[in-house]
Parts: sequence; C-alpha cells; structure tokens
Amino acid sequence: MSIRMEQIQPIIDHEYAYLMAEHPHWSLTKGDQDLELVAHALRVLLHMKTTPQHPDEYLALVDCQHADGGWGKMSSEKTSAAWVTAFCALMLIRGNLSLKNPRIAESVRKCVRYFLDTQKEDGKWSDPSWADLDAVSHPISFFDVLMAVGPTLVDAATMVRVRDSWRKGMKFMLERQDADGGWYDPEFHPTGVEITAHLIQDSIVADLVLGDEHQVRNCCQKGVMKLLSVQAADGSWDGENVDHTMDCTRSIMLVCSILGTRAQCDRTIERGIEWILKHKCEKGWPDFPGMETNLERTCDGLDTLLKYKTYSQPVTTALVKLWGYAA
Repeated sequence: MSIRMEQIQPIIDHEYAYLMAEHPHWSLTKGDQDLELVAHALRVLLHMKTTPQHPDEYLALVDCQHADGGWGKMSSEKTSAAWVTAFCALMLIRGNLSLKNPRIAESVRKCVRYFLDTQKEDGKWSDPSWADLDAVSHPISFFDVLMAVGPTLVDAATMVRVRDSWRKGMKFMLERQDADGGWYDPEFHPTGVEITAHLIQDSIVADLVLGDEHQVRNCCQKGVMKLLSVQAADGSWDGENVDHTMDCTRSIMLVCSILGTRAQCDRTIERGIEWILKHKCEKGWPDFPGMETNLERTCDGLDTLLKYKTYSQPVTTALVKLWGYAA
C-alpha cells in the first residue's frame, strides 16, 4: 500500500488529543449529551485501548439507562429507541471486556431484555430516526457481539431467545437485499450506499465468523461489489459525503478481509483513505468538504484510521476484533 503508517499515526494522535480536549462536549460526566455522539466517542476509547482509564464514561451511560433497558437520542430523554440503544449496548458490552464491572454487566443484560421485548414478529425493530433496516441491523450487531464474546452474561434460556430473535432479524435483512447487491430505503437512504455499508459490516458478515448459519458469503460479496461500483473517481461516496465515505471504507475493509478478497479491494480502500485525509479540517473532520468540524465525524475519522491501521496488518482476526465479533 502507498499510504505509509508513519503518515497515519501522527494524525491519529493529533485527532485523539483534539477529541479529548473537547471532552465537555461529549462526556456524560459533564451533563446532558447526544448519546449517538457519546457512543461514537466511547468507540474511539475502545480502539485507542484507553477504556481502562475512563470507567466513569461507561458508568455514566449506565446511570442514564431507562428502566426498560433502553436509551433515547439525548441522555435526558425518557423514551427509548432501538438504534441508539443498540449503539450504547455495543459500547458497554465491549468496554466491559476490560472494565469487568458488575454494574455494566447488569446494564448489558437489561439491554438484552429490551431487544427481546421490543422486536416485532416479522423480525423488525423500529426507530423514528432511522430506516427500519438500520434499526434492525444495530440490535443484530449487538447480538452478534453477545454471542461472540459474552454468552456467559445471560442464562441458557435467554440465549435461546437471543438466537431466535437474531435469526428473525437476519431473515428480515437478507430478504430485502436488492438484486444489484444493495439495500434501499426511499425515505432515509435513496442511494442505498450508507445502508448497504452499514448492513454488511454491522451485522450480516459476522455470521461468517459465528458459524455461517445463514450462508451469507454471496450476500456480502454482492454488497461489497455494489459499493465498489459506486465509488466516485475522486475516492468518495454519495456526493462527497464524509460520513458515508468513511462508512464505505470501513465496511469494505472488514468484509473483504473476512471474505478473503482483499486483493480486489485494496485500491478502493486506499482511495477512500486518501480522500478522507485530503478533506480533514485543521482539527477533526466535517460532514462535507469545506464545512466546519463536526465532532461525531471526527470520531468516525479516528475510527476509520484506526481500523485502516489494523487492516494493514496481515492478521485478519485483529480487524474482526475491532468490530467485537471475536474475543
């Protein structure tokens, strides 16, 4: 690869320092926060391996969990929503691999109950802020991680229910893949780019690591080929959308690594990284080139570079661990 790691690491260090300097604007220890941003920041802590230094950030998330096991978009909201609850749950189950805190473990069990209680009969969860497919994908990702690294967190009877719920959610997503390999939602994702990137990396490809019960190899390959086919000549996706370009780059990294098709994807990933680096602000990343820094995009940028750093290593299992699909 032409991008050298000695170019990447100083950027990671610089942006992580900036994120930590912005601590009052994302930490629940400082007041009411957007929980989607909080979860993005906690994911950076996980991948920087600094979680053990920040247990209060994870415990503050436990403190604002609702009685039903969920969270709303803002920490002060009283109504739970599926997508943000799944993102929070993912950060807690993964963070507790190093923190080993019983309060966090109990919080994760409450999350399990929330998803078992709120799934609809057709396998769907709903979230007014997200397309139904995204609202299904994130809880399934949480169940993927639970099955991979935390099966002892719940009793055997609950795990049976989890697997049944997981199967219904997987079926819901797999049945809705378009013939061209993408997934679409006319209201939320008309181009299909972001939702396709989300589904194959956030939930579906994990089945290949967990035993391939649903035989998803062809599904994932078609999804990757769809993403490869719509990358712009400049290396971006979706009209120079920074968020979607980061999503696609990360998704292709994971899926092609698990599929063993890195050779056909390396240059696409490299072009995505080059574009992401080119359009960085002095501090952080914007939503679109030329806009001011967005703290959530900055977390995404850090996450993408940290995963690219791991992707550049020859051992696929290291990258799989960054998604939580292996202990």
